[in-house]
Amino acid sequence: MLKTVIRFRNGPAIQVESPVPETIRGHTAKVVYLMEANFIRDDLDLYTAVLFSLNTTNGYLIAESTPWNRDSVFYGMFHDAAFDQFSTHRVVYTEALPPNGPLSPEIVEMIEAQLAGDPARWKREMLCEWTEDTDTWLTTSLITLAQDNAIDYVDLDTGLRGDFYVGADFGKKRDYSVVAVTEARDAHKILRHLHRFPLETPYGAVIGYMKRLQDRWSVIRAVYADKTGVSDYIVEDMVRGGLLNVTGVNFTDTSKEAMATALKENMRRADCPGCGWSGYIEGVDGEWRTTCPEGCHRGDDRPVGLRPLLHIPYDPELFAELNVERFELSKSGKILFNHPEGTHDDSFWALALSVYAAEMAPPSASKPIGKII
Repeated sequence: MLKTVIRFRNGPAIQVESPVPETIRGHTAKVVYLMEANFIRDDLDLYTAVLFSLNTTNGYLIAESTPWNRDSVFYGMFHDAAFDQFSTHRVVYTEALPPNGPLSPEIVEMIEAQLAGDPARWKREMLCEWTEDTDTWLTTSLITLAQDNAIDYVDLDTGLRGDFYVGADFGKKRDYSVVAVTEARDAHKILRHLHRFPLETPYGAVIGYMKRLQDRWSVIRAVYADKTGVSDYIVEDMVRGGLLNVTGVNFTDTSKEAMATALKENMRRADCPGCGWSGYIEGVDGEWRTTCPEGCHRGDDRPVGLRPLLHIPYDPELFAELNVERFELSKSGKILFNHPEGTHDDSFWALALSVYAAEMAPPSASKPIGKII
C-alpha cells in the first residue's frame, strides 16, 4: 500500500509524486495525471514542469478536480483561450446515478438535504461549478495558498518535539468537538493535528484526548478551549485532569473577531525564504503576489515563491469548512460571524483557537493555570 512506484513486467511504471514542481522536474513521462488539480498551491510552476516532462515523449496530461478557486490553471483549462488545446469534460452527479454509475440516489438525497444551507458547496461537489466567494471570511484562493503539500497530519501517538498550541472547540448534540494542534516555528504556524469527535462524545473523553496529546507531544505551550455554553467548569475539569496552561475562551462578538482575524492574518501574511522579505500577499495594486517582490530567483532562474505564515495539509473537508464561515459588518462596526444552516464551522474555530493561542500565549508558560477571556 505504501509503494510509490509500481513497475510492470512489460516495461512501464507508475510513479506517485507530491504535487510540487521539484518532484516532476527530471522525469520523462508519457502520461501525467494530476489528481484534484484545482487544490494544488503552486499549480502554474507544476504545470510548467509537467510540460517539460511530456515534451520529449509527445505525452499527454490528464487533470481532474472538484472546482475550487478561479485564479488557477485548472480554471484556465475550462475558460481561457490559451488552453483551448485541452479537451474539457464536466461530469455532474446525475450522470453517475444508476444504471450509468455507482452513486446511490438515497445517499445523494441525504447529501442534498445536508448541504441545503450551503448551496455553493453543493454546486462545487455535485454540479461541478465554480462558485463566487460571497461574504466568506476565507476565500478559496486564500485557503489554497496556505496549503502546504510538504506536510501531513501527525498521528496522536507519534509524538513530536516543538512548541505546540492546542485549540479545542466543544460541541455535543448538534456540533462536533474538534481539537486542533498548531506548531509555532518563529513567525510560521503549522497545523500538525486535527481531530473531530463523533456527536455525543462526552467532554471527559475530549479532555482525556488532549491529556494524551500533552503526554506525548513536547511541548504543549497553551491550550485555548471554547467554554461557551459549558460554563467555567470545563476549564476546572481540564486543569484537574492534568492539562497545563489552559485558557477558557468565551465566544463573544469581540473574541470571535480577534480569533478569526488572527487566523486570516496568518494566511494573508507571507515571507520569502530567500531574502527574508515579509509582508502581505496582496500588493498595493490589489493583485495577489505569490513570488518575492524583491525579485529573488532560484538557481534555475525560477522566481522564489512566498510562504504564507500558516501551513495546512491537504484536507478537502477542512478546506470546505474554512470556506463556509460568513461575515457581516454590524451597525456598531463589529464583524459578526455565522455559517449557513446545516453546515459546521467547528474545525474553523478549533484552528482559529490554536492560531490565536500561538499569537497570545507566552512561550515560557509551564505551570497549570486556568483563566477565562
